[in-house]
Amino acid sequence: MPLPPVSELILTTVLACLTAGNWRIAWRPAWLRMATGAFFFVLLTLLTVKTSGPPVAPVFDTASMAIGLWQQGLVAAWWILGGRLVVGLLRLPLFRERGTGEAKLGSDLVAGIVYIAAVLAVVNFVFDLPVRALLATSGVIAIVLALALQNTLADVFAGIAVGIEHPYSIGDRIWIDGAIEGVIVQVNWRSIRIRTDGNDIATVPNSLIAKARVINRSKPTTRRDDAVQVSCDASAKPDLVMDLLRQATMLCPKILADPAPSVLLSRIGLRSNSYDIAFSVAHTDHLGAMKSLLLKEVLRQFRYHNIRTSLPAGAAVDGLASPLVETLTPEQLLAEIPLFAALAAEKRDALARTMVRRMFEPTKTVLSQGEAGAGLFIVASGVVEGSRMMAGHSHVVGRFGPGDSFGEISLLTDGPNPGTLVAVTRCILFELRRNELQPLLAAEPRLAAALEASARRGQAFLARDAAKAASAPPGPPAQFLAQIRAFFKP
Repeated sequence: MPLPPVSELILTTVLACLTAGNWRIAWRPAWLRMATGAFFFVLLTLLTVKTSGPPVAPVFDTASMAIGLWQQGLVAAWWILGGRLVVGLLRLPLFRERGTGEAKLGSDLVAGIVYIAAVLAVVNFVFDLPVRALLATSGVIAIVLALALQNTLADVFAGIAVGIEHPYSIGDRIWIDGAIEGVIVQVNWRSIRIRTDGNDIATVPNSLIAKARVINRSKPTTRRDDAVQVSCDASAKPDLVMDLLRQATMLCPKILADPAPSVLLSRIGLRSNSYDIAFSVAHTDHLGAMKSLLLKEVLRQFRYHNIRTSLPAGAAVDGLASPLVETLTPEQLLAEIPLFAALAAEKRDALARTMVRRMFEPTKTVLSQGEAGAGLFIVASGVVEGSRMMAGHSHVVGRFGPGDSFGEISLLTDGPNPGTLVAVTRCILFELRRNELQPLLAAEPRLAAALEASARRGQAFLARDAAKAASAPPGPPAQFLAQIRAFFKP
């Protein structure tokens, strides 16, 4: 016997509230959606039991067609809302950060199964239709569709398998066998989309990914390890070459110190030896630039130590290579520096004879921040690190290698050194003292302009590098320019 039916108005009001409530909270937080859904489900359960009995065995009012239809709608709504609540509960363990755009293949599959079960329950319990016949008919249709869509289904099931394993996610950088590399921008049921380094979008079906080799560049970290190989003539001592190659890595700011770069002698020959330099960078975006910079620094080290990268073809091995030198001569060193390129050769040689050779062991201080500048220093060999004290902490500004110079700002302004210079490796420096350089600058306007431009570039770099320096600033631009002009006066 059916329970006494409630009025059609109450049923209409309940169904309208259910529809409006679920629509209003569609974009609300998950906890609010779950709480509201549970409230409506409890309310709907009470109404369903009172009007039609248990939802698995409902009894509808046959005297009034309108009331009977609304009772059927009420029970159908109970099954659908119950299925939605179950899907929400099952998705909680799989909940991921919103805004990723990633298709939750596993949870979507579970949701589909639950909703299909809810629809079949409605067909069986509400409309009293034979479910077995429906399933048999749908099975035949499923076989036909599977044969027609076998490639698409292969992508879908491969996507499900990959989604369960979860080897990558949105934003990861991956490499796929077949020279496809880039950042994942979308994952869906059939494929993934990758933004390549050429700013193209590559769409790769899931079935191909399931069979291919995939390397995730972002996990467990974004760090990238790589190596370059360089060759030089066999007459160069391996210990010296390996030390110079390590110094070249020190001059590349984005090469990580941990793990430390390594240098190996990989091949020996009659004419040339090969060396492998292994290094790491924090991100793939830095890799190309650091490989290029590292090779440039290697060439610079070889040039300033007179090491050939290769021997001329057909030349004899014995006695051909230039003799190895600890550093270039002062004359050769000045000729290599663009700052003194405008000087005539005889004036440059005369200036070179006034240079003072100084040697520093590792960790020895070359210049201290705040002390008076003595002259212009030119690095002939080794690596020097510059740092500044800011807010009570030492901050590394940069490093200098063979051919670099420093000290222009304090030399021209007669002010204190803006930073501290410390030898990282065994270093050989040449110093041009102020009293030796001042008469030449007064007589050579082009050299004076070049030195002034170098000093101003150095000041601009320091200003960008630190908002506040512990040492006294050199003053406003007008005052700084006046100090430089005063230096050039005889």
